[in-house]
Amino acid sequence: MSNLIGKRISERYQIQDKIGGGGMAHVYKAQDIILERSVAVKVLQPQYNTDEEFIRRFHREAQAATSLAHPNIVNIYDVGEEENLYYIVMEYIEGETLKEKIQQQGPLPLEQSVSLMDKILGAIGHAHANGIIHRDIKPHNILINHNGEAKVTDFGIARAASAATITHTNSVMGSVHYLSPEQAKGGRITAQSDIYSLGVVLYEMVTGSLPYTGDSAVSIALKHLQEPLPLPSEKRPGLPQSLENVILKATVKDPLERFDSVFTMQDDLKTVLSMERRNEAPYILPEDEDATKAVPIIKDEDGFAEETKVAPSEATAVHNNNMDNQPPPPKKKRKRWGWILFFILLFIIGAAAAAFTILPDWLKVDEAEVPEVQNMEEDEAVQEIEEARLEAEVENVYDDEVEENFVVGQDPRGGSTVKIDSTVTLYVSEGQEEVEMPDLEGVDRDQAEDMLSDYNGVEYTASETSEYPPDHIIEQTPKAGENVVAEETTVYLTYSTEREFSLDNLEGESKDAVEKYLENNNLNGSFETRHSDEISSGRVIEHSPGPYTTVTDGDEITFVISEGPEEESVEENETEQIEAVIPVEVEESEEEEDQSFDIRIVYEDATTDGETTFTEETISETKTYRVPLEVTPETDGYYKLYVDDEEVQSNTFNYGDE
Repeated sequence: MSNLIGKRISERYQIQDKIGGGGMAHVYKAQDIILERSVAVKVLQPQYNTDEEFIRRFHREAQAATSLAHPNIVNIYDVGEEENLYYIVMEYIEGETLKEKIQQQGPLPLEQSVSLMDKILGAIGHAHANGIIHRDIKPHNILINHNGEAKVTDFGIARAASAATITHTNSVMGSVHYLSPEQAKGGRITAQSDIYSLGVVLYEMVTGSLPYTGDSAVSIALKHLQEPLPLPSEKRPGLPQSLENVILKATVKDPLERFDSVFTMQDDLKTVLSMERRNEAPYILPEDEDATKAVPIIKDEDGFAEETKVAPSEATAVHNNNMDNQPPPPKKKRKRWGWILFFILLFIIGAAAAAFTILPDWLKVDEAEVPEVQNMEEDEAVQEIEEARLEAEVENVYDDEVEENFVVGQDPRGGSTVKIDSTVTLYVSEGQEEVEMPDLEGVDRDQAEDMLSDYNGVEYTASETSEYPPDHIIEQTPKAGENVVAEETTVYLTYSTEREFSLDNLEGESKDAVEKYLENNNLNGSFETRHSDEISSGRVIEHSPGPYTTVTDGDEITFVISEGPEEESVEENETEQIEAVIPVEVEESEEEEDQSFDIRIVYEDATTDGETTFTEETISETKTYRVPLEVTPETDGYYKLYVDDEEVQSNTFNYGDE
């Protein structure tokens, strides 16, 4: 399909280069000429074009995948067809696949492995919450961008391919190295199938190798079905037991023994590197009751079975046939043991009669009827059992309906008859199961909703802040780590929004003052200059947005800074008189307390030779001073006001200022 390079699909996607491919499709880099962005275009291979059922599934599942919106899932932009060319347009990610990363680096650092898997679990959990099972999770379908972020892809054709793969390739769907046992034997595929594949991916991330290898896909699939997972710590000594436990629980052969959801696995993974968990007890694999059961015959690429075993009945038949061909053994002479055998037989018959008549009375054990104690309080139920000359054994269980400390069930059941001193197991309710509240701080709202899908409800409150990106959780109730009953708990979340405020009037301010204002309010600024006859040089003439406009963090404000009036030719003796008005206010409370202040005003202009004192006196009430200044085009004038020897005000006047 390399002839697509240079072509344009649907008058929109200009194919530039081939960047990948597999058994189902080829992937090309293309340019979306309408939105002017790079995209990845996945084009189905021609052999699927005649399979109407596959095409129908492909369209339905690809359209469903477009509903997924998660930061760690590759976005699907478009799905379509053109002249028997079926394609999916998706987000283009520059970087490498997780498979390439492992091949180049070998085992990844544990912190990086846990961080990447946390993002991958979040993505798969979002898909499961939307009713989509990936079915083909493997490092080849996980992209790592230049920022080190994981992006899961290939949701679009996973389900559609499951029906068509057997037809077209006569092999099980998906990469066999990451295949769950139920997929290998054609069983029902659930979210737990994805969890198994995720466990294998995590195994490969921390060890740098695959758990099962073989000469053919068939031999590897059989290992997934029959052989226990090799311990990751054997390939990476020193691996924390807590991390190994997560891998082992995710890859149990029986789907019901794995994590009950991706989010449960994600929660367990969050603390695997904590010091208190690194040396926890090893996870004990449940006994595989299916290990000796028959498995389906999986054929190799040529259609032949991996191996053939003779059934027990057939082996017996072969043995019997061989025996038929043997010559009969020679006859032995009869020995004269008749009478001896007769008396031995009489003794055996007598002993048997005694066993059936006398011994049962000697060995008989009294029996008791098991009391019905279901729904009784634990102490009362135990007393009832013991009064019936039986032993009570309590086993605590969670129950959504039966109150805590009351009996949920019993074994044997009430009314049955057992030997005295037999054990009766009482299943006593611990109430509804409590779970640990997840830490949601810093998580975006969509991910938080996915993590809280089993809870009673979620209520949100917005809060303006610049510490977090918009729509991220900044507070939660209940707090992280608290034990709660999910179905009865409403979670209250406070999420971040952009801070909005009114822009001050900065006209007339100096550039230094403006820059400090921008820094303090998390704003950006750009500056232009212009001559002005009214505004002093170095001060703001105007700004956009204008004064009192509502702005948010990060907005850019454009300022026009005065360069002063345009230069004009003037005679050397041309001067301008300016009167500086300096009010000095004394508060009423200060006047009532008879406070006094030492005032000193100095100035410099065209008439002085350096800084000169205008006045120096003590005041106890408000007073206004008027300082005459003479300025020329070459010489500015200025004054400084000192109160109690501390400079509190100054101003400079240029030629042309009014």
